[in-house]
Amino acid sequence: MLAVLTSTGCSGHHAVSSSTQGAANPPAPQLVRASGKLLSKCRAAASAVSYPVPCPTRVPADLTPTRGSGGCQLDIIGPGGIGGCAKSWRGWVIGSSETPDQHLVTTASPRAVGDFAKVVNGPAWYPAARVRVLRRLTINGWQVEAVYVPPETNEGSAFARHVVLIWTVSGHTYGIGFHNVRGLRQTLALDTALARGIRFVTP
Repeated sequence: MLAVLTSTGCSGHHAVSSSTQGAANPPAPQLVRASGKLLSKCRAAASAVSYPVPCPTRVPADLTPTRGSGGCQLDIIGPGGIGGCAKSWRGWVIGSSETPDQHLVTTASPRAVGDFAKVVNGPAWYPAARVRVLRRLTINGWQVEAVYVPPETNEGSAFARHVVLIWTVSGHTYGIGFHNVRGLRQTLALDTALARGIRFVTP
């Protein structure tokens, strides 16, 4: 994604491996009950953008916001285009968070977006941006597309090297995804476990 997230892109995130094989990688993080503080952030984001926001009820332990730079401070989830962040992101929801060995990115668009590359790049999309479609899933009744985001065709995106779940509900498109640390299969399983616990918070 993201012009506002360029400094937090995954090319060097905690020296995380971009391997798609998953060999000799640490075990997948366990998901724990999300805090009431995170729910409050979801509610505040929904109020700011005036549409439903996806709020995870289970997250990796020790999940913290990713540090921003240049006056753009990001939270686990929140409205885009505020403070020192690029104003082109107003109306979007963005989130960037991490554990010692993982990076989770969340986004939501103010209107439906049919091009998956536009979802993972947002207003920073450019014509050469491409993603690799992995498979289609049904999660919580949503028709969800799983994609891998190659860094070579998504320059500057915080979703680079992530496996991302993308779906559209009631005129808005949503995306969530972890960095591909353990291989595509395991990362997709982690994404799916997180998505199963998502509940929409309304304004």
